[in-house]
Amino acid sequence: MIVDKIENWKIYFKAPIFEEIFSEFKKFNLNTPNGVYKNNNDFYFKVMSYETKLESTIIESHRREVDVQILLSGKENMKIYDSKDFQISQVYDEESDCQFYKKINNPITEINLEPGYMAVFFPDDIHHPQFAVNNKIEKLKKIVIKINEKFFT
Repeated sequence: MIVDKIENWKIYFKAPIFEEIFSEFKKFNLNTPNGVYKNNNDFYFKVMSYETKLESTIIESHRREVDVQILLSGKENMKIYDSKDFQISQVYDEESDCQFYKKINNPITEINLEPGYMAVFFPDDIHHPQFAVNNKIEKLKKIVIKINEKFFT
Protein backbone atom coordinates (compact mmCIF):
# COMPACT_ATOMS: atom_id res chain seq x y z
CA MET A 1 0.00 0.00 0.00
CA ILE A 2 1.13 3.52 -0.77
CA VAL A 3 -0.44 6.77 0.44
CA ASP A 4 1.09 9.97 -0.86
CA LYS A 5 0.42 13.16 -2.78
CA ILE A 6 -0.56 12.54 -6.40
CA GLU A 7 2.24 14.81 -7.58
CA ASN A 8 4.75 12.27 -6.21
CA TRP A 9 3.61 9.44 -8.47
CA LYS A 10 6.97 9.31 -10.31
CA ILE A 11 8.69 8.20 -7.11
CA TYR A 12 6.75 4.91 -7.16
CA PHE A 13 5.85 4.23 -10.77
CA LYS A 14 8.79 3.84 -13.16
CA ALA A 15 7.40 2.03 -16.24
CA PRO A 16 6.86 4.30 -19.28
CA ILE A 17 3.10 3.54 -19.30
CA PHE A 18 2.65 5.62 -16.13
CA GLU A 19 3.34 8.84 -18.04
CA GLU A 20 0.32 7.97 -20.19
CA ILE A 21 -1.81 6.97 -17.21
CA PHE A 22 -1.23 10.14 -15.21
CA SER A 23 -1.49 12.34 -18.30
CA GLU A 24 -4.88 10.79 -19.07
CA PHE A 25 -5.91 11.13 -15.40
CA LYS A 26 -5.64 14.92 -15.75
CA LYS A 27 -8.59 14.86 -18.19
CA PHE A 28 -11.00 13.87 -15.39
CA ASN A 29 -12.74 16.40 -13.14
CA LEU A 30 -15.84 16.88 -10.99
CA ASN A 31 -18.02 17.16 -14.10
CA THR A 32 -16.92 13.80 -15.53
CA PRO A 33 -19.93 11.45 -15.51
CA ASN A 34 -19.69 8.30 -13.41
CA GLY A 35 -18.69 5.26 -15.42
CA VAL A 36 -15.83 3.17 -16.73
CA TYR A 37 -13.40 4.77 -19.15
CA LYS A 38 -11.28 2.16 -20.89
CA ASN A 39 -9.08 3.18 -23.80
CA ASN A 40 -6.28 0.75 -23.07
CA ASN A 41 -6.05 -2.97 -22.26
CA ASP A 42 -3.50 -2.35 -19.50
CA PHE A 43 -5.40 0.25 -17.46
CA TYR A 44 -8.75 1.98 -17.15
CA PHE A 45 -10.53 4.54 -15.00
CA LYS A 46 -13.64 4.04 -12.87
CA VAL A 47 -15.36 7.30 -11.93
CA MET A 48 -17.89 7.02 -9.12
CA SER A 49 -19.85 9.09 -6.64
CA TYR A 50 -21.31 7.89 -3.35
CA GLU A 51 -21.98 8.92 0.22
CA THR A 52 -19.58 7.75 2.88
CA LYS A 53 -21.01 5.60 5.67
CA LEU A 54 -20.65 5.07 9.37
CA GLU A 55 -20.46 1.33 8.65
CA SER A 56 -19.30 -0.13 5.37
CA THR A 57 -19.66 -3.74 4.26
CA ILE A 58 -17.21 -3.72 1.34
CA ILE A 59 -13.93 -5.42 2.23
CA GLU A 60 -12.08 -6.43 -0.93
CA SER A 61 -8.87 -7.34 -2.67
CA HIS A 62 -7.85 -7.89 -6.28
CA ARG A 63 -5.44 -10.21 -8.06
CA ARG A 64 -4.87 -8.85 -11.58
CA GLU A 65 -5.21 -5.12 -11.01
CA VAL A 66 -3.65 -2.54 -8.73
CA ASP A 67 -6.04 0.18 -7.52
CA VAL A 68 -4.91 3.80 -7.48
CA GLN A 69 -7.73 5.55 -5.63
CA ILE A 70 -8.02 9.32 -5.91
CA LEU A 71 -10.73 11.61 -4.57
CA LEU A 72 -11.89 14.60 -6.59
CA SER A 73 -14.12 15.80 -3.75
CA GLY A 74 -14.98 14.76 -0.21
CA LYS A 75 -13.02 12.76 2.34
CA GLU A 76 -12.99 9.01 2.92
CA ASN A 77 -11.67 6.75 5.65
CA MET A 78 -10.36 3.34 4.60
CA LYS A 79 -9.37 0.46 6.83
CA ILE A 80 -6.61 -1.99 5.92
CA TYR A 81 -6.53 -5.60 7.12
CA ASP A 82 -3.89 -8.24 7.57
CA SER A 83 -4.57 -11.62 5.98
CA LYS A 84 -5.41 -13.16 9.39
CA ASP A 85 -8.05 -10.53 10.20
CA PHE A 86 -10.87 -11.67 7.96
CA GLN A 87 -12.90 -14.54 6.55
CA ILE A 88 -13.65 -14.89 2.86
CA SER A 89 -17.31 -14.08 2.29
CA GLN A 90 -17.28 -14.29 -1.51
CA VAL A 91 -14.56 -16.23 -3.32
CA TYR A 92 -12.50 -14.60 -6.02
CA ASP A 93 -14.41 -13.77 -9.19
CA GLU A 94 -12.11 -13.58 -12.20
CA GLU A 95 -14.46 -11.39 -14.25
CA SER A 96 -14.68 -8.62 -11.64
CA ASP A 97 -11.18 -9.30 -10.25
CA CYS A 98 -12.61 -9.11 -6.71
CA GLN A 99 -12.66 -11.22 -3.61
CA PHE A 100 -14.79 -10.07 -0.69
CA TYR A 101 -14.30 -10.59 3.03
CA LYS A 102 -15.92 -10.39 6.43
CA LYS A 103 -13.79 -8.92 9.22
CA ILE A 104 -13.02 -10.93 12.32
CA ASN A 105 -10.41 -8.63 13.89
CA ASN A 106 -9.64 -4.94 13.94
CA PRO A 107 -7.81 -3.41 10.96
CA ILE A 108 -4.04 -3.05 11.14
CA THR A 109 -4.26 0.59 10.06
CA GLU A 110 -6.59 3.24 8.67
CA ILE A 111 -6.09 6.09 6.25
CA ASN A 112 -8.04 9.24 5.55
CA LEU A 113 -7.99 10.09 1.86
CA GLU A 114 -8.74 13.58 0.53
CA PRO A 115 -8.30 15.38 -2.79
CA GLY A 116 -4.67 15.80 -3.82
CA TYR A 117 -3.65 12.42 -2.42
CA MET A 118 -3.70 8.85 -3.74
CA ALA A 119 -4.00 5.47 -2.07
CA VAL A 120 -2.47 2.56 -3.98
CA PHE A 121 -3.68 -0.94 -3.15
CA PHE A 122 -1.70 -3.93 -4.42
CA PRO A 123 -3.15 -7.45 -4.75
CA ASP A 124 -2.22 -8.36 -1.16
CA ASP A 125 -3.79 -5.21 0.31
CA ILE A 126 -7.19 -6.03 1.76
CA HIS A 127 -9.00 -2.70 1.91
CA HIS A 128 -12.30 -1.54 3.40
CA PRO A 129 -13.41 1.78 1.85
CA GLN A 130 -16.44 4.07 2.11
CA PHE A 131 -16.17 5.15 5.75
CA ALA A 132 -17.03 8.69 6.85
CA VAL A 133 -14.13 10.71 8.25
CA ASN A 134 -14.84 11.85 11.85
CA ASN A 135 -18.35 10.37 11.53
CA LYS A 136 -19.28 13.11 9.03
CA ILE A 137 -21.18 11.51 6.17
CA GLU A 138 -20.55 13.31 2.90
CA LYS A 139 -20.86 12.74 -0.81
CA LEU A 140 -17.62 12.18 -2.62
CA LYS A 141 -16.42 11.82 -6.18
CA LYS A 142 -13.68 9.30 -6.76
CA ILE A 143 -11.54 7.92 -9.54
CA VAL A 144 -10.06 4.45 -9.28
CA ILE A 145 -7.34 3.79 -11.80
CA LYS A 146 -7.20 0.03 -12.38
CA ILE A 147 -3.73 -0.95 -13.61
CA ASN A 148 -2.56 -4.38 -14.71
CA GLU A 149 -0.33 -5.71 -11.95
CA LYS A 150 2.36 -6.76 -14.47
CA PHE A 151 3.66 -3.16 -14.42
CA PHE A 152 4.57 -3.51 -10.74
CA THR A 153 6.74 -6.62 -10.89
